[in-house]
Amino acid sequence: MASYVGIGCMSGSSMDGLDICCVEFTGDRDTDVWGYRIVKADTLPYDREWTSRLAGARDLNGEALIRLHVEYGHLLGKSIKKYIDENDLDVEFVSSHGHTIFHNPAQNYTFQLGDGETVSRYLDCPFVCNFRNKDVAFGGQGAPFVPCGEKYLFQAYDICINLGGIANIGVHGSKGYDISPCNYVLNKLASDYDPSLTFDPDGRIASQGQVLKNVLEKLDSLPFYLQPPPKSLGAEWIEENVLPILDTMTYKIPDLMRTFVEHVACKLVEACQSAQLMPNKQPSAKKMTVLLTGGGAFNKTLVKIFRGKLEKLKMHLNSSDKDTICFKEALVFAFLGLRCIFGEPNVFKEVTGGESDSVSGSIHLPVSTSNDYCLTYFQKKKTII
Repeated sequence: MASYVGIGCMSGSSMDGLDICCVEFTGDRDTDVWGYRIVKADTLPYDREWTSRLAGARDLNGEALIRLHVEYGHLLGKSIKKYIDENDLDVEFVSSHGHTIFHNPAQNYTFQLGDGETVSRYLDCPFVCNFRNKDVAFGGQGAPFVPCGEKYLFQAYDICINLGGIANIGVHGSKGYDISPCNYVLNKLASDYDPSLTFDPDGRIASQGQVLKNVLEKLDSLPFYLQPPPKSLGAEWIEENVLPILDTMTYKIPDLMRTFVEHVACKLVEACQSAQLMPNKQPSAKKMTVLLTGGGAFNKTLVKIFRGKLEKLKMHLNSSDKDTICFKEALVFAFLGLRCIFGEPNVFKEVTGGESDSVSGSIHLPVSTSNDYCLTYFQKKKTII
């Protein structure tokens, strides 16, 4: 077996900051059996200026958006280099999801901020980004991609649910889709309630509210939930379809948050219930295991409601270490980047609905390397474990 050390970066729609995860992957490329060890991981919060710039990016004209694309690339490059240097990390590659500004696969486009060539100017190793466009070009959703990594790294779990800005599900590492909005909405409501807050600590605000049945019915009846998977969500859809229902001028914010938490928990359970009915699911007396990760996993109100509903399905909700809960998406994008460098499929049509599996991602080489750097380096590397 060989080991490869890389960094994965993730900036989600909740805009809480840049997740950086340095991880060692150990595996055999012939058998495609892999394990991981998180070396170090942190979230680098955005300052107020960058939070505002990212939040307003969709409204920019073409030239201003291109300028922001490059400037965010400089921010990423400097942040990654500083993180590597300050923590004395020996890194062989870096992968970044970027920050999604537009995601509209129905119109055949998706756009993640952070110019790859600009980022690579700061690094001494290959940099991989731009993971979503090829799958969209193949007619896929370009999301979610985390199940593509779960296929190799989280095989012990039947179902993996990530509660980020958007909640998504992966089933047996072979199926996946976006379930519903999550922290994108809850964080905004928390900030509206108290401008000093960027999220609802432990779900305390939501726990003080009551479920508004009329609002819940409107949320539950959104047409997106009738669509069969594969399917994905973007911030544009949330802004146009969800936020107008959550009218803070008419209702108390704690009541809206409690209602939205109920909505998310119900949609999570429906997704788990659908997973039980999948044709390739083998009958078993063993309880199906569910791994919960992402920032929403720390929302005690949401988790309590979800757990209570899940127990009725005879499913077991598993816990994991804090780093995996917080940085699973960044970890997976590191792995997708490694597979891209290997030239091996890292996006699968059974998850995204594309016409074909694909090797997705754009590789940007450091300045002082030859064109066959990636190929020769990873072919020759034989670190024996």
